[in-house]
Amino acid sequence: MKKITEQQRKSLFKGCQEIANILVENGISLNAVIKNLEVRPSKDSIADIYRSICDAKYGKDSIRELNSDQIDESWEELVKAVSETTGIFIPFPSKENTEEYLNSLDSIK
Repeated sequence: MKKITEQQRKSLFKGCQEIANILVENGISLNAVIKNLEVRPSKDSIADIYRSICDAKYGKDSIRELNSDQIDESWEELVKAVSETTGIFIPFPSKENTEEYLNSLDSIK
């Protein structure tokens, strides 16, 4: 199988931008689109959702631009949505609730 070309990559991102623009212009939520898709959750897809929450709430799509309260409030919004959907509460990772998880952060780029 051939790897994606640079032109294909650029075209893909251009197409993604065009889709996003059309959805925004027409007031269509991403929720309405993805409810019809089977998307496997990953660290990256959840992080993208988290960044989208931060951008919507604070106009900042980088966590480096957020203060501690904004980080907590955005996490609470994400966890609330997950909890309402799954019935599972996921606390913010901290030393108090998971030393093993913190040790695993060393392997994340």
